Amino acid sequence: MQRNILIPIVQTLAFIALCVLVLFSVAQVNHLEHLVDESEDRATELTQAVQALERELRSGALTAAAPSGAGEAGTAAQVSADPNIEYHRQFYTAEDWSALNAPGNYLVPRTDRFNVEGAVAGGTIHRAFISDIPGLNWVVNNAADISELYSYVTETLATRQRTDPNRWIPQLAHRIEVSDDFREYHVYLRRGVMWHPPAVDLGDPRYAWLAGPHEVVADDFVFYLEIIQNTQVEAAHIRNYYEKCEGIEIINDHEFIVRWSETTYPSISFTLGLSPLPRWLYGYDEDGNAFDAETLGRQFNSHWYNQRAIGMGPYRFVEWERGGAIRLERNEDYYGERPPIDTMEFVVVADATARLNNLRAGDLDYIPLQPTQYNNEITNGGTPGFTNGELMNEVYQGPAYRYLGWNADGKFFNDRRVRLAMTYALNRQLLLAENFFGLGTLTTGPFMMGSPDYNLELEPHPFDLNRAAELLEEAGWTDGNGDGIREKMIDGQMVNFEFGMVTYGYRPEWVAAMDHYRNDLRRIGVVMNVEPVEWAVMTTRMEEKDFDAYTGGWQLGWDNDPYQIWHSSQADAPRSSNRVGFRNPEADQIIEECRRTFDPAERATLLRRFHEIVYEEQPYTFWFSDKQIGAWRSNLQNVNFSVMRPFDQSLNWYLASP
Repeated sequence: MQRNILIPIVQTLAFIALCVLVLFSVAQVNHLEHLVDESEDRATELTQAVQALERELRSGALTAAAPSGAGEAGTAAQVSADPNIEYHRQFYTAEDWSALNAPGNYLVPRTDRFNVEGAVAGGTIHRAFISDIPGLNWVVNNAADISELYSYVTETLATRQRTDPNRWIPQLAHRIEVSDDFREYHVYLRRGVMWHPPAVDLGDPRYAWLAGPHEVVADDFVFYLEIIQNTQVEAAHIRNYYEKCEGIEIINDHEFIVRWSETTYPSISFTLGLSPLPRWLYGYDEDGNAFDAETLGRQFNSHWYNQRAIGMGPYRFVEWERGGAIRLERNEDYYGERPPIDTMEFVVVADATARLNNLRAGDLDYIPLQPTQYNNEITNGGTPGFTNGELMNEVYQGPAYRYLGWNADGKFFNDRRVRLAMTYALNRQLLLAENFFGLGTLTTGPFMMGSPDYNLELEPHPFDLNRAAELLEEAGWTDGNGDGIREKMIDGQMVNFEFGMVTYGYRPEWVAAMDHYRNDLRRIGVVMNVEPVEWAVMTTRMEEKDFDAYTGGWQLGWDNDPYQIWHSSQADAPRSSNRVGFRNPEADQIIEECRRTFDPAERATLLRRFHEIVYEEQPYTFWFSDKQIGAWRSNLQNVNFSVMRPFDQSLNWYLASP
């Protein structure tokens, strides 16, 4: 009987215990769910914070808001934690290294290297130039080839790190302190950085005045600013950047202050990107006589040293054989890490087929390939070397765009309706596919696709000859006499719509595309004469505005500042980049406002509206953002590409068997 009573008691206790366990488990689960929810919320917050930080870094706003924070990122603990940062300590004095990593420095240590693991030192790399450049004075010659050459020969105060463009790393300066209003930049130069010896026979008594070592000092930056601000100098493409720069105050040879009259966002890159220019060389004639201040600018344009180059960078200029090769040798006195390859030769090979043949034969180590060559030699197997491992290649996206430029100061394209008609008449998608083998993406404006400044709401105008014809009718271009060619009365004279299109004579795909375009235009009563020319001629004609229309392209920088190409003030400046004569008051206002704006979201809003304006006005027919193709011999190692210009800089490439 007692046993029978105990059984229900035990069962009741067990049930109670089970309930307690269940309640405890539920409580634990609820607690865990709460913790998970908190963790997820925290993770979301952290993700959002990281994304915001990344956006700020991409735009430069983080350093803009707190310039001292950049230096704090390089504390001793962080420096020692990164072996690549620690590696660069050897190239600084103890005092400069400490100053670089102390709080308040806008610059941070670099985290990459020239010499990767396994890199072999020595040898000569042979690269191709597409044309014989007019001269080697980079201040007065605005050409991509010359800029590329000087990326090896000279340096600036600081530069964006190629592997992480959000980092401003030291070059000639080891420390730059920036005022809160971004109007003063206090610069501390490295000591002991020497100019390359001039590329003349220093044993000749005529050049005795150039003998002796020359250190890079503050006055070299003062002279550079004096030159580019001198209106006699043919440097409109640079001068516009420094209109608001008041000047440089020298404290001593290794310390100076750059002052700006206004707080402007571009002052960051324009100051950190300052280059030195040696007064002791460019301020004198070939016999060592100083130029008069009144004629210095004109003398600089045609200076006797303009067929040579000078700098202080990792390579020094040796010689230039006109029509042949430009030879650079590694600077064994370079203050920083020296690149692996001993010698660089830039060989002028204008013909694309000849460049490919030289690559096959081993006379060139690296070349850019054209889309037609990529299709024929790689996709369709025309060159076995690309399949048997003898030759290598890579397609990469360079931040650039291609366009057709319309001279708005001429008689044909001063009406936006006509320019818009030209865009509707260009079968962009078909020509991109057929002539450029799809190596690009249609674009609508002047910014990098994927950038927050690019206006994604704007669609490429479709190919529509009927709409093009309607716009031409609206603009007064009609075929009154029935001869199949449109005409218009201009300044009392009847003018046929017949214009010239200057294009790359050395690029068969461009000539073929323009031939197709010509045929489509002829169907709506417009005559276009295709004018293929070599690059040197094309550059001259663009700079002198000697064209009705031309095919062009711009490489894009990390930050967007439309002033050089699009501000109305540049439309009449000699040799400026506003070649098409674009003038728009609202666009000017946006450009100027953007230069005063640091907040990335506000900048993006302004620039997206600017994008909309040029889309509406069509000063260019924006065509496509093109992909680049690099090809090289397999002996060349560690070939890599960057979003920074020049995209295919070879400072950290090496030859496996020099």
